[in-house]
Amino acid sequence: MGPLFAYSLAPVVSVALLLCFTTALRGRDALGLTLYCLTTAAWSGALLLLCVPAWAWLGERLAASGAFVAAAFLHAAYDVTRRRSYGLVVLAYAVATAVTTVGVFAPMALYGALAMQRGPLFWPIMALSVSAACVPLLHLYRAWRAESPERRPLLRSLGIAGALAYSGGTGTALLLSGGYALPWGLYLVLAALLVLVHVIDAHQPAGDRKRMERSLVYSAMAAVLSAGFLFGVLTLMDGGGQPLLAQYRGAAFALLALAALAFEPVRQGFQEWLGRRLLKGRATGDELAQALVQQEARADQAERLAELGRFTSAVAHEVRNPLGVLGAHLKLLERQGVDAESLAAMREQMARASHFVDELLRYGRPRPLELRAVEVSATVALAWSTARQGLGALAPEVAFELSADEAPRLEADQGQLSQVFVILLENALLALRDVPAPTLRVVVTPDTDARTLCVRVEDSGPGIPPELLPRLFQPFVTGRKREGPRPGTGLGLAIARGIVERHGGTLRASRSEDLGGARFDLALPLRQPAPLSVAAG
Repeated sequence: MGPLFAYSLAPVVSVALLLCFTTALRGRDALGLTLYCLTTAAWSGALLLLCVPAWAWLGERLAASGAFVAAAFLHAAYDVTRRRSYGLVVLAYAVATAVTTVGVFAPMALYGALAMQRGPLFWPIMALSVSAACVPLLHLYRAWRAESPERRPLLRSLGIAGALAYSGGTGTALLLSGGYALPWGLYLVLAALLVLVHVIDAHQPAGDRKRMERSLVYSAMAAVLSAGFLFGVLTLMDGGGQPLLAQYRGAAFALLALAALAFEPVRQGFQEWLGRRLLKGRATGDELAQALVQQEARADQAERLAELGRFTSAVAHEVRNPLGVLGAHLKLLERQGVDAESLAAMREQMARASHFVDELLRYGRPRPLELRAVEVSATVALAWSTARQGLGALAPEVAFELSADEAPRLEADQGQLSQVFVILLENALLALRDVPAPTLRVVVTPDTDARTLCVRVEDSGPGIPPELLPRLFQPFVTGRKREGPRPGTGLGLAIARGIVERHGGTLRASRSEDLGGARFDLALPLRQPAPLSVAAG
């Protein structure tokens, strides 16, 4: 094995470990991606051992561990596409275990010494690998065709990363087994990892996405500085002009930087953990970064909302003035004995226009948050009563279930939070009007990290039309008919999501697996982040 092959493996191992630790520590629902990066690092590390004479025997027996990379990629594809059944993934891991076991105990059956020959099982295993590569790529292609336009780039990037990794891994195996220790396939594997950064980045919510980007940039900067310090110490300690430092200074510095880069997320995580244990009540670096991201997002949103507020105020003024004039003329017509049914229809349309203007103002000019300790179960109960009273005769008799065992209080604006629940409960009640034995359920549970409160609102209605789901929270999008008893303005869910996001939370819609109707999931932080100046103090 030449030095070019070894130097080409170093960045692959480093970047794979960096992504593995970053995803494991900061990712959400990304077990497949974490294992994919880990197995890539393990396989590349096994090849790197082939370049070290003292450890070449171990690398020779572990070179077949690349089979786990294919299994982990299938796992990642299933995670990203939200598959429920993982039977094929389990089978893939079992096959990878069998192939790796053969490589450990009978390497000559796959390849010769230092993986530089082809054994009797080499071509059958290669055919199996190529066939296995087609399974997740085909699965991603099918999911891409049925996925919403917003998620298609994510699936496309994951497919590109997989194609590059499969090509690079297969190419490396073919070159090595043919007696050529050339690193061209490794460059494709490295390119796959760089594309995977985008997949991991897009797999997170907007706030966590920026934090992860900052974490990666900070990791690179800290690694370079750490490597520079260590390189300086080694240079001062080296008085004999050893070849490592005297002739290969650039390569030695690069290797030190890559080694520091790989484990930088672990150092950050340990530092955060130690800081929370020793300095209770103080903001950690991760919390400061999160507060900075939220402050930047709020500043951008405030500027957009100010412009939107001016626009909605102008629209409301131009609409309300004619409505007032029309109301005065209706009174004159009523005194003149005009048909009462016609007057009632005109008043209904005017009330509808006035309600739309009120909704538009609520969307375009949101009130500042007035934070206090809020008991969510009591707020939901109040919203349930308000929603039923607001709908009046339109509210059907519904089996209402509220579960909020041991739910802690959270810091929020109770009035605006109640408005969110009223919107969701009113929509559910209207959807349940023609449903036999309707059921509406609200479940309040603290998250596992004890920092977030999760609220699930689900019903047994007809559910959300699939074509409407990607656009559900956009303004002026509604599933109600205009001629219905309570036509929608298309602003209610947009207002609800805006309130939740101003609290630093998330609001998502899906189909209820238990009741079969619509399901809305709210995630709200128990404590609102303090400004940076307070957090730093």
